[in-house]
Amino acid sequence: MLNGDMTMKIKGDKGRVDMPAGPIGQMSMIIDATTGDVNTLMHSQKMAMKMSGAQLKAAVDQSKKAAGVTGETEKPKATGKTEKVGEWDTEIFEVKMDGVPAKVWVAKEFPNAEKLKAEMSKISKSMGQGSEDVYGLDLPGMPVKTEIDSPAGKVTVTTTKAVEQAVDAKEFEIPADYQKMDMPAQPK
Repeated sequence: MLNGDMTMKIKGDKGRVDMPAGPIGQMSMIIDATTGDVNTLMHSQKMAMKMSGAQLKAAVDQSKKAAGVTGETEKPKATGKTEKVGEWDTEIFEVKMDGVPAKVWVAKEFPNAEKLKAEMSKISKSMGQGSEDVYGLDLPGMPVKTEIDSPAGKVTVTTTKAVEQAVDAKEFEIPADYQKMDMPAQPK
């Protein structure tokens, strides 16, 4: 569904993911890790759609149930294989997250890896990804590439660049000229 470069910004308990080419054009998601709320900004429509943390959890739980995932994550196992991913030398691990097979490329020499993993994990968990949170796994460095063989098909996420810099708090606000709407309730 989505192919292309995404940019993620984190400041405190807020996260923002900018996606240049989604199914409805350029989109951004603003995540509040405290409440679990996600506001999806649809830029071409100048619309902001809010999904509460409770709605998001219910939707994630419903999709897990439909996919038959187990809710269990195994301890990652080193494969003994290495590979260069971007600028990083990585070691490849295999793991089952929620019973779904995955490979994780881990950069042991990634600057501030533990701090960044904690921040990324906080955002992932707030979006209902508890047991599929690759950043919360016991790994000896930063995951810079992940391949998951999900029921919907193979999903690959690759980090191409990581920069620590100040982020303006306005990045996590809904623009004033955007029409706001709540996500419709999911059928039970």
